[in-house]
Amino acid sequence: MNRPYLILRPQPGNDASAAKATALGLEVVQLPLFEVVPVDDEPMQQGPFDALLITSANGARYGGEALACFPDLPVYVVGEASADAVREAGHPNVIIGGGDAASTVPVIVAAGHRRILHICGEETRPFDPLDLSITRHICYRTEARDMRRYTKMLVTMPPSVIAVHSPAAGRRLNALMPPACRNHFLIAISQAAADATGSGWRRVSVAQEPNDSALLRLATSLCIGAS
Repeated sequence: MNRPYLILRPQPGNDASAAKATALGLEVVQLPLFEVVPVDDEPMQQGPFDALLITSANGARYGGEALACFPDLPVYVVGEASADAVREAGHPNVIIGGGDAASTVPVIVAAGHRRILHICGEETRPFDPLDLSITRHICYRTEARDMRRYTKMLVTMPPSVIAVHSPAAGRRLNALMPPACRNHFLIAISQAAADATGSGWRRVSVAQEPNDSALLRLATSLCIGAS
């Protein structure tokens, strides 16, 4: 038998994760806990800047104004999804880093840049800026969805593999799922996301790399052919 794979991340990332999982034969259940909304009242930073940093595809989707203001600067991203979103926004000069901000910052330092505009959301995973001067431009935030209609589903679903893409999702899941109903396998994108889920789960695993591809590898090992 196969365990269901429950994906909690906001849209449109939820659909992207679900499509990859479905293609591998996983039984996918989509349940976004949050929705992503733009932040329109954040003043544009003027710089000067040497390069831009985007650590989520949402940064490109909602940070179009910032990208348009600095069309000649290189844009450092953390993965292919972010790179595709930046290109779709019309910015061709994209450099893919190491999978997250912590591993991308050394790439920026090695290129000789120092003044960086980080186009991001309200909640970002902390990272060491090394010698960089980093200015944040917040262009989106996540808002909690009303989950009352899903209460029965959450407390009655069979043992499943649950993907936790952020500490915020971990905290929300911890609040929504009663301790008596935690006979599930959690896979978290980071240790911080895992810690936020609380205790009492059947098993908690952290992805080897902080990205959706690493989560999907974990999900496949836990979902398919489960006994």
